[in-house]
Formats: sequence, C-alpha cells, structure tokens
Amino acid sequence: MSVPDMHGDGARPPGRRTFRFLRSRRTWGVLTAAAALIAIGIPAASLADSGTGCDFQQNGTDACSGPLTGSTFAGGDGNLLTNPTTFGTTDWQNVAGLNKGIDLPSGTGDNSFGQGTKEDNPTVTVVSGSIPPNKSDLIRFYEASEFASGNNYLYLAWERTNVLGSANFDFEINQKTQPDLTTTGTKTLNRTAGDLLVTFDFTSGGGKPTIGLLTWVTSGPASQCFSSNTVPCWGNEKTLGASTAIAAVNTDTVTDPIAPNAPRDLPALTFGETAINLTGAGVFPAGTCEAFGSAFVTSRSSASFTAEIKDFIAPIPVNISNCGTVNIIKHTDPRGIDQNFSYTSTIPDPTTTSPTTPQCSLDTTPSGFTLNDKNGVDPPSPITSGTANTEHCANVPAGSYTVTEGAEPANFTLESLTCTATGTGSSGSQDGTIPAQADITVAPGGVVTCTYTNQQHLGAIKITKAGKDKNCTSSTDTITNGVCTGAGTANLTGAVFKITDSGGNVVTSTATTGADGTVCVANLPFGTYSVQETTAPTGYAKPATDTQSVTVSANADCSGSGTPATATFTDTPLTNISAGAAAVVKGTTNSTITCVGPDGTTVVASSGPAGDPATASTTNGLPPGTYTCTITIDP
Repeated sequence: MSVPDMHGDGARPPGRRTFRFLRSRRTWGVLTAAAALIAIGIPAASLADSGTGCDFQQNGTDACSGPLTGSTFAGGDGNLLTNPTTFGTTDWQNVAGLNKGIDLPSGTGDNSFGQGTKEDNPTVTVVSGSIPPNKSDLIRFYEASEFASGNNYLYLAWERTNVLGSANFDFEINQKTQPDLTTTGTKTLNRTAGDLLVTFDFTSGGGKPTIGLLTWVTSGPASQCFSSNTVPCWGNEKTLGASTAIAAVNTDTVTDPIAPNAPRDLPALTFGETAINLTGAGVFPAGTCEAFGSAFVTSRSSASFTAEIKDFIAPIPVNISNCGTVNIIKHTDPRGIDQNFSYTSTIPDPTTTSPTTPQCSLDTTPSGFTLNDKNGVDPPSPITSGTANTEHCANVPAGSYTVTEGAEPANFTLESLTCTATGTGSSGSQDGTIPAQADITVAPGGVVTCTYTNQQHLGAIKITKAGKDKNCTSSTDTITNGVCTGAGTANLTGAVFKITDSGGNVVTSTATTGADGTVCVANLPFGTYSVQETTAPTGYAKPATDTQSVTVSANADCSGSGTPATATFTDTPLTNISAGAAAVVKGTTNSTITCVGPDGTTVVASSGPAGDPATASTTNGLPPGTYTCTITIDP
C-alpha cells in the first residue's frame, strides 16, 4: 500500500513503514467529499479521526496516553479535537491561550536554514527555496501553556506537508524576542542562559516519540554541552519520561479545526504533539521565576542532534512563566488625602536562597507595607514600579495569597475593594467574611490589581441666622442696612459664630452669615461640635441661649454634596426709646423721667436733678416688651 502526500505529488517511496489507518466511522476518498459534507452540517469530528479518540496506533495497538497528572490536555492522542474526551477534555480545539505559527507557503517562496546550520549555532543563515523532498516541510506549529495543580504545563504541536516515516523537530523557546527570520541572510539568535530546546524525535516503527529537554548554557566547562565542544551551547539532553511528557503522531487522517483555512484534513504522519510538565521536568525550580516570551520550531535532517537543521517556522510571541504580578492601589475619597494606611500580606518576602522572589516595592516590615494617596494619582499602566499609593510586587510565584488593610485611621471607613485580573487562572476578590481582605490567586504571567478606596468622614455645619421683622414677608427676605419689606421673620447678615470640637479645639471663630443669612463650615470630621453665636447683627440681640450642640454624622460639603448638619439661631430685634419734658415757658417747671422695663427694672432715666427740659433715651437697643416711662413735673 502506498500513502499519498498532502499535495498528491505521488506515493511514499517504497521501503518505508506502512501504517494501517483505522477508522470507526467513515473513510473519505478525497478532500472535496469532506468539504461537501461540512456544507450540509456534518460535525467536523466526523470528517476524520478515530472514533475511539486515539489517532496514534502502532502495529494496530492503541498507543495513546491519557493527560499528565494535574492536566486535562489530550497531548497524547494524536489529534486536535475534544470529542471524544477519552484522553483528555482539553485539546487544541479549545485550549486557552493558543499561539500559532504559520510557515511561508511551500515551494520556491519558502525559507529554511542553510550553510549547514546546526542547533548549537547562535548565528544562523536564512535562505529561500523549496524544502528537499527527503526533509520535513513544516507548515504550522501550535503552542499553549497553563498553570494547574501547582505545575506549569507546556503544550506543543507541529504540522508538515510530507509524510516521511520519521520526524525530528526542535522547539526553541527563548526568554528574549528573536530577530526577523522571515527575511534571508545572516541572523544572530537572542539566546539567554536557561533558554529551552524541546526535541521531538519519532521514527516509523519506533514506538512513541522521544521528547528531550535541553537548556542553553553560557558559562562553565564544555563537558556540560550535549554535542558542542565549547560554550555557549545546548546543555546535556534530558529525556523526559511518561510522568513528565506525553507525545503522539497521527497514524490516520485527523482534522485540524484551527483557522486559517479550517477545517483541514491532515494525512497520517503529518501532525505531532506533546504535553510537558515543566515543573516536574525541573525547568521551574522552587524559589525562582522564569519567563519565556518567544518560540519557534525547526526540523532536523535526522535523529542525530548534530544533524543539519533545515525548515523552520519563524518565532512567535508566547507567554510561559511560573510567576505573576500583584498590585495594591490606595484611593481616598476624596482623592489626594495625606493619610497613611497599613497593610499585611501573605506574599512571602525574599530569602537568602531566593533574594529576588518576589520583589515588592514598599515592604518595610516582613510582609507589611504602607500606602498614602497624598498625590492623588496612580502610576501609568502597565504598572512596573511602586509609588506612594501603589505596592507593586513582581516575580510573585503562582499561588494564592491574601492582602489585608489594617485598622482604619480616625474618620475613615473602607468604601470599596475591587480587583481585576489578567491571565488565565488569575483572580482577585474581596473576602466574603473579612471586608478589608483581598483574596488573590496568581497564575503564571498573570497580573492581579486590587484597589482599596477609603472614604474620609467629613461633614459640614450650616448655620442659619433668623430674626423678627414686621416688614419682612418671608424667611427668604434679608435685612440689609435696616431695609426690608413685608412682615414676618427674615434671615440676618453679619452674625458671627464660633465652632469648637468635642476636644475643646476651636475650628473657627469667624464664621459670619452672608447676605442670605447663612454660613457653612465644611471639612469637619464626624463628631459633636459646639456652635456659639458670639456677635449678633447690628440692631439685634443674641438669644438667651447662644450656644447649640450639633452632631456631624454624614458626609457633606458646602457646595451641594450631601446634607450638612444644621443649626438655627433666632435673634431679637432691638428698639431705642426716648422721652422728654419741657416747660411751655422755659425754666418755669422742673421735670424728671424714669423708664422701666417689663420686669420693673429701670432701663433709662433723665440725668441729674430735675430740670427743664428733661430727657431720657436709650442707645443700646431694647428687646420687644412693655416699657413704662414716668415723667414727674414739679412734684
């Protein structure tokens, strides 16, 4: 039996291993028939793939692997679909954070490494032209990663056009961004100590793929190099066992549901995948943070690591990390209040064995810090450093943490606590039992930002000054310079008040009523205040009780926000009286005058002995009442 390649260019050369393609549903003769069935609604899962969910079979025996412990990803079933879920409920069809690299079209416009480029070469040469038929012609690769059950998992897949019985691919995963490999010429790869190389080797009849792991070494003896005689080099290869890696190559036709040009049928031996537990493989040792941001794949011309590398798919951005970021931001209401707020946190402090994990900007005590919103502004996004109101913790190992605000300063309460999170698996929320506590889960590469808003208890007192005036028609009338019309009570201008807090501290002693008869004093912390009228308006007397107790218990100001506490003082208008007596013929009689108030007390009397004329008048004003003036003429 001969197996055509993807483009129908001819049968596989004789002598290569022939695989028996097993189908439990249907076998389609040509791709056009499959396309026709899609149009009438046949699910993609029925176009290809074994009905058992396993598309990797050796010698007719089911050879698929279930997911790695702690993961749900079907990286060992040789297909991309989630249905059936025999070997995992997550697959390339629905994995979160999928990244894909698409190669240049096969043919003369494709590119590859030339000049005998090998894996240990940091300087490579990119050439253009068709991939030789005896070499793997890559068309795309996939990458995804996740943090689950306390472990970092990496998922990789490749696709090729030709159906060679063997497969030798290397996935290079770098910390730094790589140069543009889509153009020809000499390029220098940006390799950093600790970069990863995942080798994927599969031979026809050779059982399951062999997955290897190497790291880039930049110092030390050459004995640590896998094949090179000098550093820098790829270090000694670690072959990953079944507990840390699973892999498969499709041995019958499978469906790729991922755009562009989806769905596509992939003939046998043109798709391979692997799932790796990076934590279990020692890539992320405890107490250290690693982050990888770029990945690309190359094909080797043979299983030998020293073989020439040929085709490649240019690097794509990825996000593989075992640490994340936590930001705690302080807001006051209103913003910009100079007040310290203390916090405790379960985010660990650096130790001598891991001095840079994590790195928190404001820690002054073990797992403690203080925030102050005095500047009223937040650091620009994305947050990369701390400020007075922001605690920035970088290199936080994936895990769950709490951050708790301490006792509230006087006249402050927690108004709100909100958290946002980026990155699959990261989360933050207000604790359901402890309102001042944020419950935070950090996933690798994730960022959790929690903002505490504390409202300051500041109220206001509005004082209204009223007085009787028979000429004023309503309480909105104002007596100004003694002029008013109508009848009733008027608001008075010019009254002066002193406000004292419960501790005896004078808040103000010059609060003076304006044209509308009121004065408002704001920025008063909650509490009880003494309001005293110290000076009455001209022509009025203070009330007998010139002091009132006022409680401020609601947020308010004097510009319309909230309702101030109130105090109303009603003053008494004053009247001057005068009396006089004069003889018709001057000097013929002598008189005296005495005026008494309602209580019989003399309020004014003529001065000196009886005389002519006699006068008595008040100048300091008298409150309303009945006054009696007695004039005695030559008794």
